Amino acid sequence: MPMLRRTAATALSAAALMPVLLRTASAQTAAGGNAQLLPRILAASAFSLATSDLALQKAQAPAVKTFAQFEANEQRAVLQAMKIAGIPMPAQVEMDPQKMQMMQQLQTLEGTQFDRMYLQGQTVGHQELLQLFQTLLTSGSQSEQVIATLAVASIQQHIAMLQAMA
Repeated sequence: MPMLRRTAATALSAAALMPVLLRTASAQTAAGGNAQLLPRILAASAFSLATSDLALQKAQAPAVKTFAQFEANEQRAVLQAMKIAGIPMPAQVEMDPQKMQMMQQLQTLEGTQFDRMYLQGQTVGHQELLQLFQTLLTSGSQSEQVIATLAVASIQQHIAMLQAMA
């Protein structure tokens, strides 16, 4: 029963993102040169948010729980900022199979095993997000560059925090 509640909570967190993630198909084509970059950013963000929401329930170490709260708040804020800036969103966001598999594995882990895998996933995810936002910083519209500027600084701070916890 606790696993069902955790899975339901994760599903609810993902459902909360849907208004931000779902847009018309015309919005996807309006993204221009970043039509393929934005879905990758959103997929990485969705993974980071979903695993962080899970960590808020399952993490053992207080530092990991604190990081998870920071990360969940950051992901929600970035998505909200993108929405406010009018950045076109794709019609659908799909998490890659590797991230889906890690999410499933995290749901089965407890204690320090969970903490270790969560931190590993966040480290890899943050490195991916950093690269994607740095690309957006140089190739995006003015609104995208504003979001990317703030995201890059935050991601760099989170990478330092993750390295300190490792």
